[in-house]
Amino acid sequence: MGIMTSLPLVPVMTPVGRPWLSATLRRDLQQAALETAGEGILALQTPADAIASYPLVAFLKAAGLPWVVEGPDGAMLDAFGASGAPRPSPAVVIYGSVLHAAASDLVLGAFTSGMLAAAGCTPEFMGHTEPLQEPWNPELLTAGLRGKMPLAIGLLSGNGFAGVLSAYRSEAGVVESFDVLVAAHPGTSHAGRARLEAAAVDANAQEFGIDLHFGAAGLSIPVGGDGFRVPQLLVLGPALHQGKANGHGGAETEILGTSPFQHLAIRYPESSSWDGGKARRLQHRALGPASSG
Repeated sequence: MGIMTSLPLVPVMTPVGRPWLSATLRRDLQQAALETAGEGILALQTPADAIASYPLVAFLKAAGLPWVVEGPDGAMLDAFGASGAPRPSPAVVIYGSVLHAAASDLVLGAFTSGMLAAAGCTPEFMGHTEPLQEPWNPELLTAGLRGKMPLAIGLLSGNGFAGVLSAYRSEAGVVESFDVLVAAHPGTSHAGRARLEAAAVDANAQEFGIDLHFGAAGLSIPVGGDGFRVPQLLVLGPALHQGKANGHGGAETEILGTSPFQHLAIRYPESSSWDGGKARRLQHRALGPASSG
């Protein structure tokens, strides 16, 4: 669970045991980033027994910021890595991304809400900090994200789920992505998985995935708990799978849709408990860390 970097870490410390993405913490992170100016790696530091809200966890990952805790010897340890034993949890992480053509009339959020709806979740609130109090409104969401581009990260929540929606400019257009934790989800039945796969193809998603999350505590993640994830489904768009339906030993694969918009569905072995990281290692070997969710 160690962390090594070529640049010094610049920790922004939060002493509370249950940190969340408050307005104060977001300002502290932004200020530290300005002061660091490329001379170090900004990181959030919490107590070793902290339990962070999932919107904060997802925000850090979307922004590429480490989460660290101080170990017994004073070294900074990666708080995302698995440690200890997973707690029983029915939680599910749902994530995905899509590429939009850059246009002045682009409205962000429809892809995210559509994929969540296929999973039985309806966005209700949004905002840039917790607690979320602004009703879900794609037009206002788009205006807020546009003002923070080229990388913008907003939060969203609904009944029993919370996470982030991010947007960033690329040479090909604007990428919209989401990452949410559903606190009590039944998982994916065959019918449910087929519905989600079809929704991902219809939306021409770059990727869409579902992980069982055995380290969650409600809508929060304890230090070390985010490593207890078991991939169940990953759907990749044409640019990511490039026709490579083989090479995913241990997982069932199927090409979906019609050319040139064919997607690759990768269905991992079903699991009802923590699998010791077997499915995650399979995913890393087949696709690389960039497609691990």
